[in-house]
Amino acid sequence: MTEPVEEYLLQFLDLGVIDVGGVDDKLNKIRDSSRGLAGELVKSPAKTALFTTAAADPETPAVDESIAAGMAMLKKQWTTVSNTFSSTPVAVIRAILLEALVHASRKNETIAVAFVNTARNVLPHVQLGDEREVWLGAVKEIEGKVDERAEQEWTTPERIETPSMDFQAPEPVVSKAQSVEVDGATLGTEITRSAGPWFANSRNQFQANQFQQWAQAFSTGISEAVAACIENAVQQVAQEPVDLAPPLGTLSKAVTAYVEKLFVSFGDATAGLQRRTNLLWWKEALYSQSLRASYRSLPVFEAAALMALDLHEQVPTFSPASVAAFLEEAILELPDDEAPDKMSLLELLALSLGSVGLAPLKSASSKLFAEPVGHGPLLAIVGHTSDSSRLNAESIGRVSGIAADVHLSAPEWGAVLFRELQAARATSAPTPKRSRGKSA
Repeated sequence: MTEPVEEYLLQFLDLGVIDVGGVDDKLNKIRDSSRGLAGELVKSPAKTALFTTAAADPETPAVDESIAAGMAMLKKQWTTVSNTFSSTPVAVIRAILLEALVHASRKNETIAVAFVNTARNVLPHVQLGDEREVWLGAVKEIEGKVDERAEQEWTTPERIETPSMDFQAPEPVVSKAQSVEVDGATLGTEITRSAGPWFANSRNQFQANQFQQWAQAFSTGISEAVAACIENAVQQVAQEPVDLAPPLGTLSKAVTAYVEKLFVSFGDATAGLQRRTNLLWWKEALYSQSLRASYRSLPVFEAAALMALDLHEQVPTFSPASVAAFLEEAILELPDDEAPDKMSLLELLALSLGSVGLAPLKSASSKLFAEPVGHGPLLAIVGHTSDSSRLNAESIGRVSGIAADVHLSAPEWGAVLFRELQAARATSAPTPKRSRGKSA
């Protein structure tokens, strides 16, 4: 039996965030607006992070692009909405945005990845009040969907199911029976020629009283006559040579294709184990492939940021939530270099812009993220800000929805960046193919 689908708009209604005065028609128009926005989000998944940060931040201004998009959709469904609200109902639009995000995430797995990762970054640092439980419920639902999908990429099955060989044997070569005619007259003539010297062209020159010589000549002549007759008959039924190249070529192609399928099946089934093994090696080595140096050679907060980038490049788009926790544990392995326990968001962004060692992160951010307009990811600031002197608390809060004076530890900072990178990749590339390996 299918479980009922949670409608988060009704929870906002219960909290009083949405007030329709008990008129169902108004609620239906709000519902239609969320579905309309979900449809637009499916067409433009890159807006997921923008919608999420705008919806999660109670301080989002009415002029924010995501709020404006939500209001435009509400007006499309409810032409007299301005008569109900004297100004842009930001709280209502935020609720519509969340419902749209959930709707779209249920339809599109990559949107689900971006929504969950972005929400996990923002929610701990915004004052949601009673709304927090609604958000946590929505994130829990969609995160379960993402983790279920991620199991296909990460789980190693107890049994590897191999495909059957697809081969159709060629038609057998059937030889048809042929009738053979023996030339009796010729055989009789040859036997007569072997009987004695009394016949033309005799094979036997001996008289019957010369029995020993006659018998030997007679048997020789008879043998040659019969052998010639048999050879002539065999020539009549001789088969054409059989060309085995086509059937052997077909068999060779079938075997090659089958072996390739076996390797693919084995590779898919063991990919999760190989990935986990590689990550354990990475964690123990603490070596950066992008920097070609040990993470220990960098200050801890710089190393944490670079580790987030390197881990992101090692794992697939669909990864369980535990991967971020794995990153935090790896960062804790870094030596204590007398750095502060935590740094403010403003300090961390300035560090990311000014560090030579974080050039790979800045380069990746400029490619993955669009220049921030309104709400957006922190790495959009890193990728599109040329000088750290241009950073200020107001712009950081406006873009990220997180106050610039929020302090993060190195593991927390690394996890935030990792989730932003995962969210960006999910919505900027085609949907990855499902692994053909089957989970146990």
